[in-house]
Amino acid sequence: NQKESRYQNDYLTRNKISIMTTNELHIAFKVVMDKNAAGVAFGGCPAFLPAEIDLFLNQAYIEVMNNKFTGTNTLKTPFEGSVKRIADLEKLIATDSAVAITLDNGTNVLRVSDFFNSAGAKHRMFFVQAVLNFNTNKSTVDLVDHETAKRFLKTYNNDPWINTPVATLENNNLLVFIDTHKMLTPYTIDITYVKYPVEIINTNGSTEITEVPEYVLYEVVNRAAAIALENIES
Repeated sequence: NQKESRYQNDYLTRNKISIMTTNELHIAFKVVMDKNAAGVAFGGCPAFLPAEIDLFLNQAYIEVMNNKFTGTNTLKTPFEGSVKRIADLEKLIATDSAVAITLDNGTNVLRVSDFFNSAGAKHRMFFVQAVLNFNTNKSTVDLVDHETAKRFLKTYNNDPWINTPVATLENNNLLVFIDTHKMLTPYTIDITYVKYPVEIINTNGSTEITEVPEYVLYEVVNRAAAIALENIES
């Protein structure tokens, strides 16, 4: 239609786009898929509905974020492994300060419930770091595997000396193991994490995607097109 053609012309004629909108993401997807502006199928590809394109873009968005954080990428560079990787994700890094954390009765385990969600919605995507606040002191928290964490659990025959708290993630809970003799109440925790990106929904085509650089969005578009082609072939 006329409106989409105008957006497409704007998109194709700009030398540089500092911020992309959801409409521009849809146009980029269609261009990569070798489709025309009106969304009519040609080249053997079906005409995807806007909601279907949103689905492919969001799936690709999460996949690209996962790959950039873990290092499952061409350069094998994980989160903060290079200046570029920092720039890729820096707007998605957030810190929640003074988060409530409670001590499980009869244990040395502090617990943050519903760690990945907030009010039933996706909130924290990846744990980055944490600082435990206890009494009037602070201490960094080391994330460890469950096998290592066993050595820090207080039991009837083990009362461990813990200089630095350690933590594990389990069933949407953050469990922090502390030395209850020297780490006293009150307890809160500051959590730094990679947050979930805002979902791409094309109900308002002028919505701007500002959480990642433009070049990352091009990666998302290319991956979304690949997912769509895999869907067609299957």
